[in-house]
Amino acid sequence: MGKNFLRIDDRLIHGQIVMAWCKALNIKEIVAIDDKLVVNKTLQSIMLMGIPAVYKKAIVSSEEARKILAQETAHNRLFVTRWPQDLRKFMEELSFLDTVYIGNAAKTPLSKYNFSREGGSVFFASDEDVELFNELTQQGINLIVQTVPNAPAKTWAEAQNTLRPI
Repeated sequence: MGKNFLRIDDRLIHGQIVMAWCKALNIKEIVAIDDKLVVNKTLQSIMLMGIPAVYKKAIVSSEEARKILAQETAHNRLFVTRWPQDLRKFMEELSFLDTVYIGNAAKTPLSKYNFSREGGSVFFASDEDVELFNELTQQGINLIVQTVPNAPAKTWAEAQNTLRPI
């Protein structure tokens, strides 16, 4: 039986996802979750063209992601979404994930904190993001802060101690 992983990365699918994360997690299927991108076929085509044919790939809505997450798989899948708050759209299905990786998130008007600048990564978080991560941890979701697979991995509890106000 395969595993489901999810990465929060505001860039969605890019070279680091394909070249590093897919190899490290033995991924066979990449699923980007983005309610806006799913209706723009031109941007979908551009984003998907850089993914080698060895991977099954899709860009889906949050609703479609709920259905896919609930389906068993024989291979490992990597779901990617842009922002932490996107997870609220499929909270019940998060129990089907092996691990949620916190990756990159650009600064927004709601950002109040920053952490994990190691290796040039940037992750800005709002109060709502911190609340969500605490909630997920309490629900038993394996939440890891890690920029690239060969970088040190920190649990949310460890990473939370490194939050800095911006």
